[in-house]
Amino acid sequence: MSRSPRLGAFASLVFTFTSACGAGVERPEGWSEESHGKKASPAYDVVFPQDKVNRLDLIISPEDWQVMQDDMTGMLGAFGAGGGMGGGGGGGGPGGGGGGGAPPVELTQACEGKAAGDACTATFQGTTFTSTCTSRNNQLLCQPPRGPGGGGGGPGGGGGGPGDIVPNTPVYVPATFKFGGKTWPYVGVRMKGNSSLGETWRRGVGKLPLRLNFDKFKAEHPETDGQRFYGFEKLSLGNGAADTSLMRDKVTADVYRQFGVPAPSTGFAALYVDHGEGPQYWGLFTVDEDADNNSLLDRHFGNHDGALYEADGVGARWQAFDEESFALQKNEELGWAPVQEAIAALNADRTDAATWRANLEAKLEVTGFLRWLAINTVMQNWDAYGAMAHNYYLYSDPQDGGRLHWISWDHDRSMGEGMGRSTSVTHATTDATWPLIRFLMDDPVYAAQYRQFVLEAVDGPVTPDALQARIRSAYDTIAPWAVGDNAEQPGYTFLSTPASFETAISGTSGLLNFAAKRQADVKTALGATP
Repeated sequence: MSRSPRLGAFASLVFTFTSACGAGVERPEGWSEESHGKKASPAYDVVFPQDKVNRLDLIISPEDWQVMQDDMTGMLGAFGAGGGMGGGGGGGGPGGGGGGGAPPVELTQACEGKAAGDACTATFQGTTFTSTCTSRNNQLLCQPPRGPGGGGGGPGGGGGGPGDIVPNTPVYVPATFKFGGKTWPYVGVRMKGNSSLGETWRRGVGKLPLRLNFDKFKAEHPETDGQRFYGFEKLSLGNGAADTSLMRDKVTADVYRQFGVPAPSTGFAALYVDHGEGPQYWGLFTVDEDADNNSLLDRHFGNHDGALYEADGVGARWQAFDEESFALQKNEELGWAPVQEAIAALNADRTDAATWRANLEAKLEVTGFLRWLAINTVMQNWDAYGAMAHNYYLYSDPQDGGRLHWISWDHDRSMGEGMGRSTSVTHATTDATWPLIRFLMDDPVYAAQYRQFVLEAVDGPVTPDALQARIRSAYDTIAPWAVGDNAEQPGYTFLSTPASFETAISGTSGLLNFAAKRQADVKTALGATP
């Protein structure tokens, strides 16, 4: 149901000059083409600075804030009703990689009164499973089993996606957005995410993940038609619910792009939200370039005229085509034929390997996928294809014959074991339920390419010195906004203590130790010279 946004926080804005958006329509005060206009070149250095934390302010009217609350309550129940406050889990899932965080309450409650090794039954992310109680970070939890063939997956071995924890897309409301002394009116803001949002809401943590759309309310307010934030239409604000280091998403995305894999540009932001009680520091967020921004496609492919698909669901495994698993995000009129044809080519008869490879490469940019698979495996990013059927986009590039190109998304569960969900370096145990990995690894030509890319990764952006330098640089940038002078506030943080942030970086299971060991571990797994 549509509704007209109230003036709320925007009533005092004065419109001062006529723009090209239509006769008699004037732009808001302070509008400039460079900062607000649709034709402005994306200012990556402004929106995603690499050496500082931007301050972002959102003003939401009390009435619209209540609309957001009512919408979420209708889907997930009362705020905070699913468990107490506490720190977030490590980057590898509950109690994983980063350490120092609290695993989901569903998994710990299943082991109350039990001992390590006892049988347990739990319901997690919509799936009920039976397993054993396992000690992680001195706390017992019901260990979700691995997926089929050891390839990962959700509880019960599904791996078909995270499940619809949040059953519907949260509602957009208008907000005033402020940055650097400038104002953007009528910006669409909504809560976003699935497990990250569901876990945050249930635990009653005020650090809610958000999505911003600067052009959302142009129909109701034509004076904002074409509004951008320094060239960007949409931004995603990640809350680090599963990452006590607060840097995995950014560090990993930066590594992927350095390795030539399409991934969003990222930065850090200190977010302040005022919904009627004055500005409240919501905490340190990762700002991601939304995948369906023209800027991301232009930067990686030189155009934005093709179809863009967001993969999520059982069909995103590539065993069989399922239209609902590939949501069309851009140029919808182009349809699903590129995805359907690529999946058919992958699953075709492989007796004549050369013909099979040629037909597959006509539909999918296989080299790019293998590069992604290599760096994703090296970085132990378990919440991705091969363990979970989501967190990637496909772009049908019209300048490349419509072939599909792989775009990586959401890396906040990287650099960690993920309770055993991360795939092996060789993918020897990844089975045919993940055919885009299994079939390529069974082909000697593609397997050799993959091996070469893995070695390039560990001798390039994932050398101990290179990766540790990235981690230390990110730490120096964000520490004052996490635990320092501008530390995250009680009720708006997943850090159980300031020490949990430090442990996630420098502890025995922390990021620096991961960086120190990963090159040697990967080469040992491949039988290569360390």
